[in-house]
Amino acid sequence: MVAIGEILSTFAQILTSPLQNPEMLWIIVPIYLNWVLTDYWQERKGTSFGNAMSNGFVALWVGLDWTKQLFRSYSEASGSLAVKLIISILFIAYGLFIMKEVVQAKPIAHYLGRIREISYFAIVATPIYYGAIQITGLVVLSILVFLPVWYFLTEAIDRALPAPKGDEDSTGDMGSKGLDLGAQNIDMGAQDFGVGDMNAGMPNQQFGAPQQGQWPPQF
Repeated sequence: MVAIGEILSTFAQILTSPLQNPEMLWIIVPIYLNWVLTDYWQERKGTSFGNAMSNGFVALWVGLDWTKQLFRSYSEASGSLAVKLIISILFIAYGLFIMKEVVQAKPIAHYLGRIREISYFAIVATPIYYGAIQITGLVVLSILVFLPVWYFLTEAIDRALPAPKGDEDSTGDMGSKGLDLGAQNIDMGAQDFGVGDMNAGMPNQQFGAPQQGQWPPQF
């Protein structure tokens, strides 16, 4: 119980640290907004290539911001600075890789370019780069422990919320259009069938035996 309490407390400190250091709000707030809006309005039914491309750019931009912060803090220990630099380079490479896979239309981009995972790591790692949170084993453990919690909690909220109005309208319109087209096809089929019946009787009238009382006989 003590360990669980420490993990919860550490994760809470990570999430609330931007309130104590307003300098990082300029990047944290857009990350939160982009995550909420994209996850709810665009990625409820999956990540498209367009979503993956924009999400890859988010990872690239956040990684560049992390790198910028590193060069502004030379007073850190070389070991900590090296670890942060490696992580930021990997995040930049991750964003570029997603964008490359989208350009090549690779299906893996639908899974690697999800906004939920990218936003999570951007939110929990940004306070570390801004010096609000120090890298410790407990910090790393809390980030890893809450990754599945964050994912499935967000999934549960998405399922509990009603679908966006635009999705409902578009689905309803397409369904009604499909029914109308089906009815029109049935009517056209019935009309074609009736024309066929009329044509079926025409040869007997045109090429049958001459009618009595007509001269000259008409065939």
